[in-house]
Amino acid sequence: MDMESIIWDELWEKWEFQEWDEISEEIYMVLKEEIGELKGKKILEAGSGSGRISLRLALDGASVTLIDFSQKALDISKNYFDKCGVKAEFYNINLKDELPFADNSFDIVWNAGVMEHFTQKEQIKIFKEFSRIAPEVHTFNPNINSFFYRVGKWSAEKNGVWPYGQEFPVETMEYIFKESDMKLQKEYDNAFLDSINFLIFITGGGVLKKRIIQFLNELDENERKKFSDNIGGYLVYSKGIRCKT
Repeated sequence: MDMESIIWDELWEKWEFQEWDEISEEIYMVLKEEIGELKGKKILEAGSGSGRISLRLALDGASVTLIDFSQKALDISKNYFDKCGVKAEFYNINLKDELPFADNSFDIVWNAGVMEHFTQKEQIKIFKEFSRIAPEVHTFNPNINSFFYRVGKWSAEKNGVWPYGQEFPVETMEYIFKESDMKLQKEYDNAFLDSINFLIFITGGGVLKKRIIQFLNELDENERKKFSDNIGGYLVYSKGIRCKT
């Protein structure tokens, strides 16, 4: 087992009993909106973590496969699925390796909070594999223009307490899709409120977070939207489709 895998196993050990949260709900709702009808769809989550979102997709009728290079994460996923009596396939795989699936095995590949840990060169190699096994890819990645996320990350890294390893936030995934023989079909940022959570890495950030949320709650809907558009959501959602079917 390599050191990177050990780090993520230890993190998932801590997160094993984490409840369904706002960021999971946000990602789940975007996927439902962008994918449409889920019943009968073959969906692969690449870098599945706890697998809770894939479980929700399966409960909506999708046939799901989960891959992760952390065995601990997969064990947590299996536990969630078993408790709900839902079937899925689980594979302990490193995304840097060739995926053990035939061409067009899936309708959709998706991931969230995964690709930022890879270099552009590695991402292109990975997305070429995604394009080989599915005609459609949905990916959520930290937004380079998200003010609260960037400030929190910067502060945590300065203090040596950033827990998520090396991350490369993005503005767009257009180049990665293009180099992977895919076309960027849709892209926008989301999860603005979740970006505020990164203020916990700043001294006094907990109080600041509460005050900011209070401020936002006192704005009308249009003002709040303008504010969030200027500050930037935590995640960039990108949908790519294969150029050749």
